[in-house]
Amino acid sequence: MKNIGKTELQGDLDAILTRAQSERIVISRGGKPCAVLVGIEDYDAEDLRRASSEDFWQMIRQRRAGGTSVPLGDVEARLGITSASDKPGGKRPAGRKARKSS
Repeated sequence: MKNIGKTELQGDLDAILTRAQSERIVISRGGKPCAVLVGIEDYDAEDLRRASSEDFWQMIRQRRAGGTSVPLGDVEARLGITSASDKPGGKRPAGRKARKSS
């Protein structure tokens, strides 16, 4: 994770956006962290819908608290998301790294 100041962000935005595709960037204002920049160029529409779905994250919290799991197909069905296996080729593009949750 790289830390940058507001001034550096304004001075070299294109390079920072490129770097954000491979690592998270913490942006500081007045010496205090105020935002995290996360690149999404390698995300597909399905990943973006899940990442921004409060219903999805609520299900994750409930399942973690209950110690049970739900098959991915069931989660996708509940959220109305098309499964990766329904796409041509039946899988996600190669090269995606799993992201750690904090």
